[in-house]
Amino acid sequence: IDGRYEIIDLPAGTYQLEASFLGYATETQTVSLTDAKLTVEVPNITLSEGGNDLDEITVTAERAVMELGLDRKVFNVEKSIAAAGGNAEDLLREIPSITVDLEGNVSLRGSGGVRFLINGKPSALTQQASFLQTLTASNIERVEVLTNPGAQFDPEGTAGLINIVLKQKSADGFNATVSLNAGTGNKFDGSLDANWRQGKFNTTLGINGRYDERFFRGFREQTATFADTSYSRYFTFDGLRQNESQGFNLGTEYTLSKLSTLALSGNYRTGGGESSNLRTTEFFNASGALDRTSVRNETEPQEDGNYEIRADYQTTFIKPGRSLSASFQFSESARSEVENYEESITASEGIALGETRQNSPSDNGRVQYLGQLDYSQKLGEKFKFEAGWRSTLQRLDNVADFNVFDDDLNAFFKVDSNSNRFLYDEDVHAVYTTFGGKVDKFTFSGGLRAEQAYTTSELVEPTGEVFTNDYFKVYPSVFLGYSLSESSTLQASYSRRVNRPRSRSLNPFVDRGDPLNLRTGNPFLLPEIINSFELNVQQRFGMGTFTGGVYYRAKSDLLTRVTETLPGGIQIGTRANLDRGRDYGVELITTFRPTKKFDLTASANAYRTEIDGNLQEGAIQANGYNFNARLQGSYELPWDVKSQFTYFYRSPGVTPQGRFNGFQGLDLGFRKPIMNDLGALTLRVTDVFNQRKFSYSTEISGLST
Repeated sequence: IDGRYEIIDLPAGTYQLEASFLGYATETQTVSLTDAKLTVEVPNITLSEGGNDLDEITVTAERAVMELGLDRKVFNVEKSIAAAGGNAEDLLREIPSITVDLEGNVSLRGSGGVRFLINGKPSALTQQASFLQTLTASNIERVEVLTNPGAQFDPEGTAGLINIVLKQKSADGFNATVSLNAGTGNKFDGSLDANWRQGKFNTTLGINGRYDERFFRGFREQTATFADTSYSRYFTFDGLRQNESQGFNLGTEYTLSKLSTLALSGNYRTGGGESSNLRTTEFFNASGALDRTSVRNETEPQEDGNYEIRADYQTTFIKPGRSLSASFQFSESARSEVENYEESITASEGIALGETRQNSPSDNGRVQYLGQLDYSQKLGEKFKFEAGWRSTLQRLDNVADFNVFDDDLNAFFKVDSNSNRFLYDEDVHAVYTTFGGKVDKFTFSGGLRAEQAYTTSELVEPTGEVFTNDYFKVYPSVFLGYSLSESSTLQASYSRRVNRPRSRSLNPFVDRGDPLNLRTGNPFLLPEIINSFELNVQQRFGMGTFTGGVYYRAKSDLLTRVTETLPGGIQIGTRANLDRGRDYGVELITTFRPTKKFDLTASANAYRTEIDGNLQEGAIQANGYNFNARLQGSYELPWDVKSQFTYFYRSPGVTPQGRFNGFQGLDLGFRKPIMNDLGALTLRVTDVFNQRKFSYSTEISGLST
């Protein structure tokens, strides 16, 4: 790097030393070695400008939609039209292997528990339930899917990791990008992203805002057949979810020397909104006659804010092939909301039977510290060694009250037995090491991660109970690649992962938003362990690529949602550990580009799920097949207009206590460059035929839904 060089083991003789570099004139020197003088120090060589002057040459190429790495699939989405004007949640709906349901829950190959990274690093932002909705899709360059992450990554997540890589600006001087979007149904968002690179500093600034309204309608039919009674109920829902958010981020990177950099960054996000739902319930007796009707109006205003600051140091060494990086991160978040319920009940004859008013205010806070150190060293030309340490310390404080309105006193009063304060502490300390390289046609990497976790849950109110669960586990990973030919690659991988129960799943507070369908947590949950195996082959051909693979996941202490029946036909949903579960799957992805103007990406994922366990309701055995497919294509129309479509289908499948029904949807998008490619106009339509509808059925102890 400093221009020094050494040529050794030359016999006596006369040599010509030639130095050349693109854009400079070649310089030569004559060097003579004799038996008496076999060591010569050559004078400095200075290259002068020269060569042939050429006109400006621009080489352009468009990245493939999908690229296959040793441990990941990379989806380049920078020019995705279907997600233009949307958020990260909308964008993930366009990615093979990924499914996002109506509630925003993300699953990978049919399994939840997905872990998110931002630019390859953990972030407190990803722990917010709504972070995908507040992340603008136009700021995302690519999405990396790691179904079997290596030991250098946090092993948390049932199905693997999704790394969202944001666009980085590094051009000299000042650069800025502005994006404004508007959509039907009162959807607006805008962003400003800028960077200023001067000398040793590269400073970035980002400001964004979003307002979004989403309407929903639904119904539920429920039939009860018990030993002493039978009845049925019919529920309808009609509501609106309203969200708004603002974000601000600022960072600077300073070049300390030719070998090292120091970066400081921070981001702040605030938001709020309100959800409203008109819930109507009709109660029918054993003969099918209407008995009474409940009309329940629910509103839930909410506010949230979070900030994160981090410092990153990175250095290489004079001897090439070595690097060291260190990072420290602190984040804090807060969320407050009030669930308000007003319910009136009338008899079938229209006679008023009663009215109730309730509310449930809650405040949730999180503080997290994260420290990490990573070292990498090349061993020779073909091997690489990595090692590192990471500690994550976090504390959550959730306070939730339940209040009932007293008409006589015209005030709300707290119900202590239905209110709580829940504290959750989780400290995880980890060390890892990996070793990999290439030998002939083989590429390999293996690693081991050891973690010690300390977790404590405390139900401060109303009981003061304390639940602890400390455990030490190791997580191995292995990756093997073999080049069958210049255009064909075979890969095999294995990793062990963990799905830790989060505070919401552990908190025993009962959410009474729907008095007939309650929700609560389970403080006795154990972490779920997943052993994942995978075999893939990729074949490149003239017009595209084909990737096919099979996978198997074995799960112990399986974490899953379950529903139990209480007296009066009330259902309560919670989380539980089942004994074991297994997934067997096949995944196919192909890209096809017959012309420069037309390309297609097709994917399909078929798998079988097997679940075994025992609950109070009895033994559970749920086995079944699931299938989903996605077809995405783009075509360049006249006047430089690019069109894109995405069609998705998911088949019916099984749950631990029932089935979910299939659904499908079609999205369209168009993009027109303007201002000499300095800007673009986009138009997109999601769910063209209004088919993206979710439904399910359950059968629990005589209560069918």
